[in-house]
Amino acid sequence: MFNKVKVEAGTYGIVGMRNPYDPEYQILDAANLASKSGRYVTDNPYVKVKNIKELQDFPAIDDTDFNEFLKHQQESSISSVCNAVFNKSDFIDRQLFYQYAQNKVNTETLPDGFVGYRLEVSLEKNVALEITRVLLDFEGTGDLKLLLFNTAKKEPIQSQTITITSSHQVEELTWVIDNTDGTYKGDYYLGYLTNDVDLGTLKPYKRDYDRSNVESVISCLWWEPTLFRGVTLEELPDLTTREGFDLATGLNPDISVYYDYTDMILQNQRLFGYAIYLDYCIKLISLSLSSDRSNKNQRSSEINVVRMLQEIDGQTTDKAVKITGLRPMLWGELKRLTKEIDSLKEGYFGGYIKIGTLT
Repeated sequence: MFNKVKVEAGTYGIVGMRNPYDPEYQILDAANLASKSGRYVTDNPYVKVKNIKELQDFPAIDDTDFNEFLKHQQESSISSVCNAVFNKSDFIDRQLFYQYAQNKVNTETLPDGFVGYRLEVSLEKNVALEITRVLLDFEGTGDLKLLLFNTAKKEPIQSQTITITSSHQVEELTWVIDNTDGTYKGDYYLGYLTNDVDLGTLKPYKRDYDRSNVESVISCLWWEPTLFRGVTLEELPDLTTREGFDLATGLNPDISVYYDYTDMILQNQRLFGYAIYLDYCIKLISLSLSSDRSNKNQRSSEINVVRMLQEIDGQTTDKAVKITGLRPMLWGELKRLTKEIDSLKEGYFGGYIKIGTLT
């Protein structure tokens, strides 16, 4: 699994384009001209800035939107290649902290401070987690501000104000904890400040029924209830003041744990350069073939459709000249790249990083 948004943003520019000699079409911005791998799709004779601009769907597109259009095409190629390489299930575990039925009768009286949970992720480098949602069990109604801290930062790395209107409420969060933002590993603290909650009208229900306080075991994640007494500010508390805690907080997080390859892709993106180049060429040539602004007969005077199809898929006849298409080349490169990544994974999970380069 990988974070599509982060991978596209961090890898964009791995291949580029060159401005044509025709001054009318020298319209590429710096981002589309850049190439971190030294590969340029316009070096392919069938990828021309003029043709792409004239045959994309919107006739009145301006230069700014055209550059944005090209950016999206390259980002699509980045995701396509990464999806092809990382195509196996990377799911490890998913659990609620508490699985069993809870009685909605007795309520807790919480001390002043920060109450919630301490979380510690496995030391395996590529293990990530997502707090997909939190189940809230409170008597009364009111606002509660949920905070997530990491020990690398004083300020919360995530926060969300939740308006509680029922005795059992589900709040979607999709808070991702991975190794791409500088706060990976260390400890995480998920909870809220009790002084920010009107405890006269909003009280968590106790977990005092049958097995309702039995804690789930989650693979690659260790967690425990936590209290920082007397804390009133939205900043990381003094860790030496942390106390164990056996009162219910009203929070029941839903956690997914999985192997995440976002950082591996970003740190080794040059490995993907050739495959992205091939996929990007195919997309841009296919754009000319599939444009609804003119049919193939109308375009045949300026673009040899047969040759473009051969460029993409190759020529498999017994003619003297054999053409190896971009698509078969992409398949071969994806196969080679998958083997290289499998080798790289062993290094990543073994506690060291193997950096590869593609020439």
